[in-house]
Amino acid sequence: MKKTIISVGTTAGKRQLRILKNYPFNQLFTTEMGIIVLFAATRAPIIKGNLGFDINERDGDFIRKSLAIHAAIFANVAGYYTPPFGALAALATAISTFQDTIADLEAGVYGAEAAKVDAKRDVMRLLKKALNFVNDIAFDRQDVAAEAITGAKMILNKPISQDKPDLKAVASTAAGEVKLYAKAVKIGPKYVQATYEWQFSIDDGRTWENLPLSNKAKTIAIGMLSGIKTSFRKRSFNENLGQSPWSEMVSAFPL
Repeated sequence: MKKTIISVGTTAGKRQLRILKNYPFNQLFTTEMGIIVLFAATRAPIIKGNLGFDINERDGDFIRKSLAIHAAIFANVAGYYTPPFGALAALATAISTFQDTIADLEAGVYGAEAAKVDAKRDVMRLLKKALNFVNDIAFDRQDVAAEAITGAKMILNKPISQDKPDLKAVASTAAGEVKLYAKAVKIGPKYVQATYEWQFSIDDGRTWENLPLSNKAKTIAIGMLSGIKTSFRKRSFNENLGQSPWSEMVSAFPL
């Protein structure tokens, strides 16, 4: 875990403290001089998994996938599932019971439908325990997390993108138009109102021309020269955060 100094300043008032509470600080303290020092913890995204199916899966596929998970954890080929999953035997029994209730239903046994529903729920409950077991291993061993999850015939969660570009420029299908998308201003986890300034350049950033301001983190630049490399940059202003620096420039070729 990396600690980064976010802000150093004089003692904050009530309004500033309300703003600061929105940040994921793991340390906040004041010195005798009234200086506030804030540290925020930054972490790499945690690799986790999911079953890849739920209780609504068709019975045949549900059984096939459940057996695959059981067999993979039982075989423990790579040695990740040690100590062993404590409910592994119960999972095997539950899958077998579920298969029996399906056979009873096909044979027309009275009450088999309700028994099948209960049996499937029991398998699902144990599969969720197996998922927790694998995710705990993945959490403790992030270096092999992906292998531990897929090795158990489970699915990797899609990572939440943490790398949305500060500014993106996309040439529109309309002549001379470029769509600009910026990263919206946030205080902690909350989006806040801001004014966005936009500029363009046709000489690789040596000179810049203003585009209309916007109160949203996107705009459309119109009247750009067709086929000419056009660069863009943006900055934002928020009454609490002040004015940001100009972003790195990005480029597009308008139609």
